[in-house]
Amino acid sequence: MKLRERKRADFLVEMTPLVDVVFLMLIFFMVSTSFTVSNSLKIELPTSKATAQDAQAKEVLISIDASGQLYVQEEAVADGDLRKRILNVSKGDPNMRVVLRADADTRHKRVVYVMDTIRELGMGKLAIATVPLGEK
Repeated sequence: MKLRERKRADFLVEMTPLVDVVFLMLIFFMVSTSFTVSNSLKIELPTSKATAQDAQAKEVLISIDASGQLYVQEEAVADGDLRKRILNVSKGDPNMRVVLRADADTRHKRVVYVMDTIRELGMGKLAIATVPLGEK
């Protein structure tokens, strides 16, 4: 009994669908990746047990580094220009939130100076930025 020999067909692997799938996966991962925004100022915030509140789009960000240098919206500011710069950023709105980011090694005197300036301008919404415990 003679069995028929089957000729083996040449199998072709189509690369086009494979490339399409890999390309779509690449696009998906690129779009779904979140990027962290790193601050240019090196400030080590103190820790706190309080929970973080939602960040508002309109706020005045005042930073104090370890050496005591003041920054408003991450631009260096002299002590004499602090009031003027806060008013420019807030456009005179006393209800705008002010976020104070002071390095943990900053002298207390500098923090009180900034808080007094904010109070004198009549801005009542002051938040002090901290790092939650355990995230350091």
